[in-house]
Amino acid sequence: MCTEQSVPVAGKGKIISSKQIQESIYLVDTELNEEFQNLPNPGQFYMLKTVPSDVYLSRPISVYRSYKTSAGSVRVEFLILKKGRGTEELCTARSETAIKIIGPLGNGFTKQNSCGRKTALVGGGIGVAPVAGFAQSLADGSYDFFACFKHGTYGLDYIKPESVSISTDDGSCGVKGMLPAIFSEKDAAEYAAVYACGPEPMLKYVQKTCRAAGVPCFLSLEARMACGLGACLGCTVKTTAGNKRCCKDGPVFSGDEIVFGERK
Repeated sequence: MCTEQSVPVAGKGKIISSKQIQESIYLVDTELNEEFQNLPNPGQFYMLKTVPSDVYLSRPISVYRSYKTSAGSVRVEFLILKKGRGTEELCTARSETAIKIIGPLGNGFTKQNSCGRKTALVGGGIGVAPVAGFAQSLADGSYDFFACFKHGTYGLDYIKPESVSISTDDGSCGVKGMLPAIFSEKDAAEYAAVYACGPEPMLKYVQKTCRAAGVPCFLSLEARMACGLGACLGCTVKTTAGNKRCCKDGPVFSGDEIVFGERK
């Protein structure tokens, strides 16, 4: 279902640039120090905070894009929603600002055996980041991409799907409406599997739609996290196999095991 977890590293890096690309959405480009040798798997995340910082806890941020430079250093790009003090510090930091980093953390997306059929990737809001990152690991044209936003679009620069379907709450791009306006049970039935990340109501809809269509889905959950390592139990989610930790057992879960509406 998911990739094996990499051994996380605690270290430092620096912000190369931070650019506002949408209201409250920033593209933050970072360079990790030499202790970080391995690239993250698609769907993994890092715990980040600036140095110095006015907040105690780091913030969990999913990887949007990662690569190694010709000099061998690891570069990681993040799409960050500015919504609190910790993310504000990351979004508004100047170039060369030092950051504390732990990761890569959690499991990621793994492409299932599709038997030649396409797969579907679904992203809602800032949840576009990890599925767009996953898309970069797939063969061009082997998937379709569905994206939902409040206004405008972002995070679609590096994807190469066969088709892209977009909906926006205000109708500024694509179809006016939410995910049901572009992704139905009939649509889901066309795919070998569906991979999604976004707000919980959207993921609940994907789970219900795929279940009705008899198609497996894999969901990357968004949750508040304190440590990111599974020690604090602050990001517990309810599953059919009991409570699990979103940071350590996830953030990617099989849609069959998640029990929505009962998070503890």
